[in-house]
Amino acid sequence: MFGDGEWIGHRSAQQAARLQTWLQRVQRPLVIELGAGTAIPSVRHFSQGVVAQGGRLVRINPREPQVAHPRDVGLAAGALEGLLAIAAHLPQT
Repeated sequence: MFGDGEWIGHRSAQQAARLQTWLQRVQRPLVIELGAGTAIPSVRHFSQGVVAQGGRLVRINPREPQVAHPRDVGLAAGALEGLLAIAAHLPQT
């Protein structure tokens, strides 16, 4: 990736295969994007693929938080700020 001569391609392929197997087994996956922008959209492409298969998305990005589906959530915040805001609304255990 990005011209890395030390990249171990077979490990990436194995990880991608495990991810696809897991995604096929889960019923309602949720992607939480942290800071993924449009300049290098690979993370966003992944998220959009999960949403297209019935998953949901929480996008945390200070400048580009927009989401396409009304059931998804876009937070205009940095990663830590957004995660702490979500945690503040979860039941305490």
